[in-house]
Amino acid sequence: MPVRSCSPAVVVATVGLAGLLCGCQGASQFSSRRLIEHQALIDFSGLDSVKQHEALEIVIATPWHWEMLPTKNNPLYIHQQWRSPSGHTGVGVVCAHLPLPLSTNAVVWLAKQKYSEKGKDGRLLAEWMDSLGRSWFEAEDDTYHVRGYVIARGFSAWIVYFGYRTRYSPDLAEIGIAARSAETAVPGGEIAAHSN
Repeated sequence: MPVRSCSPAVVVATVGLAGLLCGCQGASQFSSRRLIEHQALIDFSGLDSVKQHEALEIVIATPWHWEMLPTKNNPLYIHQQWRSPSGHTGVGVVCAHLPLPLSTNAVVWLAKQKYSEKGKDGRLLAEWMDSLGRSWFEAEDDTYHVRGYVIARGFSAWIVYFGYRTRYSPDLAEIGIAARSAETAVPGGEIAAHSN
């Protein structure tokens, strides 16, 4: 589940091309208000209360008693991940700082390009859009099985994901907690933290 770094020049060139191909307006728009309303429907068992993570510009209820791994950051993104007690399941957030305002479709296209160049073992299993405007994906490689979504707004984009290591049997209880955690995320630095 780690995000690998890449050359800033490659990212800028690819983002520029993606912007030209996909335009600056996305086919779908997410609503912070709808995401906050969606939080009220989530089962919070196994989750901490919703907290604001200023560096990630997001509020999220992370799994209770899961280890917060060291933050990875560079000028292009900040990545935070929480790991389950077994060490086989995780939930994470990537907050990317874009050189241009891009649509969610452009960010998804860029992410697919970067993922596919890292190796031939990765495969995209599914993509879909939910009723809240989140662009979902499911992918796996020889190490991880990951499901998550992408949201873009202005010069920022967020990838919220959860997954597990493929060499171990999936722990359905941990995966369920990680999935519920991802569902609680509301991107946007101006959103105040809400309690459950």
